[in-house]
Amino acid sequence: MEFRKLMERAYFATGCFWGAERRFWNLPGVISTSVGYMGGHKENPTYEEVCGKDTNHAETVEVVFDPQVISYQRLLEEFFTMHDPTSLNKQGGDIGTQYRSAIFYTSAEQEALAFNATRVYGKALAKEGIGPIVTQIEDAKPHRYWLAEEYHQKYLQKNPNGYDCHSSTGVAYPSIDEAELKRRLDPLSYEVLRNAATERPFTGEYTDTETVGVYKCKACNNELFRSETKFHSGCGWPSFYAPSADDAVILLEDRSLAPRIRTEVRCANCNSHLGHVFEGEGYGTPTDQRWCINSVSLILEPR
Repeated sequence: MEFRKLMERAYFATGCFWGAERRFWNLPGVISTSVGYMGGHKENPTYEEVCGKDTNHAETVEVVFDPQVISYQRLLEEFFTMHDPTSLNKQGGDIGTQYRSAIFYTSAEQEALAFNATRVYGKALAKEGIGPIVTQIEDAKPHRYWLAEEYHQKYLQKNPNGYDCHSSTGVAYPSIDEAELKRRLDPLSYEVLRNAATERPFTGEYTDTETVGVYKCKACNNELFRSETKFHSGCGWPSFYAPSADDAVILLEDRSLAPRIRTEVRCANCNSHLGHVFEGEGYGTPTDQRWCINSVSLILEPR
């Protein structure tokens, strides 16, 4: 039976919540949005209390979305480019901790993606001499989301010419051009990289190769693995005992074969699917891990 993820919730603070909510509700795959207060200590705060007293709440947008239509990664890209994440407690002319930049994650997957997106966008900003990012990334569980007053909900739908305070860095998030990538790749490579398909075992170009070199992501050319860590596992796919660097990849919980739970490996730079990592299998490698990677996700550059 195919496993289908249920609707998810995400919480973002980008300054004044009026404009942020409109940007999120316009994204295909977003089911609903609301605005409220989060991250502070005052129960059921009013707008006046959040603005005028030390509640430590941030103006926050709750986004309910269908992960089969829009990914959390896409929401993160919108989040980072709709405001200035390098501005501390200030967005445009709005000043105060209630206008801080923050992400409240609701799962381990959201946490991993949020920290990775911060790193990726931080690099893009640094190239332009901008930074550092000051976005707070916190677990949503300890923080209750308090719904704001009704007049704030979809404010710019009620007032189309109303105040939209957002200022951005002007730097695009370095995401993949899906149409160009689909044209450039063969169908199997695209399905594996972007839709988490799997190539058939013992069919991949790099399954048994011993060529010395660097393995890079076929989608974005990010370095992922080196031949020194490759070993023959007999599993039917290229196997490594470690990536080139810890921040070259991101690890996410994969429940697609539930109740079996696996650890998915993605490229940290472009969020493309690479394979899975397993440990404790007794291969005798230095890490006791097997990074089982699809050949079609990789490009080998000989040295």
